Amino acid sequence: MAPLTGRPVDVSGADVDARPPRSISHDLRTVPDVDDPPAASPRTSRGDAAPKTWSDAPGSRWGDVRTHELLGPRDAVAAGRTASVMCLAGGVATVALETLPQVLGDYRGSATSAAWTVVGALLMFGLALLLRRRPEIVPGPTYTALCLVALAVNTTTSNLTGNSTFGGLAWFMFPVIFAAAHLRRLVAWTVAGLALVGSSTIILSTQPSGSAAADLASMTAVVVMTTAALLAAVRHQDRLVRRLNEVASSDSLTGLATRRVLEQAVELLRTEAGTTAQRRSAEPAAGAGLVLVDLDRFKELNDSHGHPVGDAALVHVARLVRSVVRSGDTVARIGGDELAILLRGSRAGVVERARAVHAVVRDTPFTARAREIPMTVSIGVAHTLEPGGLDRLYAAADAALYEAKVAGRDRVVVADVDPGGIEHR
Repeated sequence: MAPLTGRPVDVSGADVDARPPRSISHDLRTVPDVDDPPAASPRTSRGDAAPKTWSDAPGSRWGDVRTHELLGPRDAVAAGRTASVMCLAGGVATVALETLPQVLGDYRGSATSAAWTVVGALLMFGLALLLRRRPEIVPGPTYTALCLVALAVNTTTSNLTGNSTFGGLAWFMFPVIFAAAHLRRLVAWTVAGLALVGSSTIILSTQPSGSAAADLASMTAVVVMTTAALLAAVRHQDRLVRRLNEVASSDSLTGLATRRVLEQAVELLRTEAGTTAQRRSAEPAAGAGLVLVDLDRFKELNDSHGHPVGDAALVHVARLVRSVVRSGDTVARIGGDELAILLRGSRAGVVERARAVHAVVRDTPFTARAREIPMTVSIGVAHTLEPGGLDRLYAAADAALYEAKVAGRDRVVVADVDPGGIEHR
């Protein structure tokens, strides 16, 4: 069908006048809180989301993701900052161990050891700066590798120097603490076990059997208790964070997603569409649609029956909407009586789903205080084929919703979005 630019039409074919659509940047914004994820990634000229971390790149394979989940940290930024502090402390301690004996007149090193001290300190200071400034660009498994390297260096150095003192053994605790605080449980216990193996080699080779057994038992107790305590604390913190995320992501009245979740779903859809576009075949893309649902005469319902009944009506409509949409669609409450549905698929499929929502609400009366109250909704629909059109989905759907209400409510009005702007059919 040839496009008729200038006016949206409802599904019955009746033309209505349009108003200027509102901007998505004004109407579909969120207020960040402490649990919000990092801000959206910068855009390229194509409108795709630029990769922010190594694992966000479109070329990541399933094996890379599984490796990251197993060997990567729970929080890359927090792990990077902790590792930065540890590298800084390690660099300072390395310099101190080389220079203090010279100051005290008890230096037994050589020019070679001094050169290695300088190289090691510079490497640790440089790594500390990188981890502090750009922790997100460091591949996740790198942190596990750093723990293993630290254990190998500590074991080799201690055996070469024969240092089984508390100061020498304490270095084994740095990777143990870091792994328990930031890495996965399996990796944390693996690092703890390797730390015990490394420390036992130096203890058993430099001490008599009696004192070696006592020191080894003490070292085992310290490593196991430290790992267990930190893992328990992290597990409790993860439960609290999950609960806070659930509260922030779910509307307390209807149980639908929040506006923030809807924006995240739009951003994910944009990223997926951009990735698909890079390897697109001749087959056309299906696109995505946004359906805005507004309860008709909701204020009158509240005024005549009371706000508890109005709240129950919202829950009723939300339940009906969920019964119609697919499991992969995002349904959110974005205003007092306004719901939004983000769907993947063709224009015809999105319109069909909007019609189904409209029909099920009209055909399922709301019962309150043993009385049936008829319910209707006005629906605005927008569809786009291009990833860049996602920014204009809300503006187009909102304009269509407004026209549905102006035309008498209880109807579905559809608008399309193309790369050149808003196009109505």
